[in-house]
Amino acid sequence: MKRAGVRFTLLCVMALGLAACVNSVRTDVSRFTTTLPSDLGGKTFAFVELDSQRGSAEYAQHAAAIAGHLERQGLTRTTDLRRADYAVSFIYGQSSGQTKSETFPVWGQTGGGTSYSSGTVNAYGAGGSGFGNYSSTTYTPPTYGVVGSQTISSTEYTRYINIQIYDWQASVKTDKLTGLWEANATSTGSSSSFAAVSGCMIQAIFQDFRKSGSEKITLPTQTC
Repeated sequence: MKRAGVRFTLLCVMALGLAACVNSVRTDVSRFTTTLPSDLGGKTFAFVELDSQRGSAEYAQHAAAIAGHLERQGLTRTTDLRRADYAVSFIYGQSSGQTKSETFPVWGQTGGGTSYSSGTVNAYGAGGSGFGNYSSTTYTPPTYGVVGSQTISSTEYTRYINIQIYDWQASVKTDKLTGLWEANATSTGSSSSFAAVSGCMIQAIFQDFRKSGSEKITLPTQTC
């Protein structure tokens, strides 16, 4: 009974650890800034869609989320790319998944404890035969150690998004894309859907919009 109790406790701890992971999203963010103006007030931006993104409801949802963050930086969204100051493009998706297995030792009681014994004793002699019942209790200090192992398999997916901002008017004049800002973000977890974690990943990117370099950002899912 004690062995089962210890085994059950360890499995619960591992299960709680796995459950805690889904309450937050950790994102690896890299940002690259060149000559993005310090004041974006009054400037406009428009999205440039890939052929595969046109008409996609999911794309529209992510575009709206990105637009919201850009508008908080002072920009105004427009659908007229020809007159927009900046062009914004982004791609996103997830990997096919990678399954991995981890083996954990299970600890429990290996010996000792209380043991009970009972039985009947038969005796034979010159005076005849007789019998009697007996019972005894023996206690020895318990010992503990590894009593087995538990293997847990899980599949992890890598979700990614890349966002780029171009000086559109300069790009039109020179017939060459002029990049101003770019961000890459990846996140690994049990969800195979980018949409399930997109809010946290996009928020992580814009948490420090003008900060160049790489960092890891963990955000609670209820805040994304």
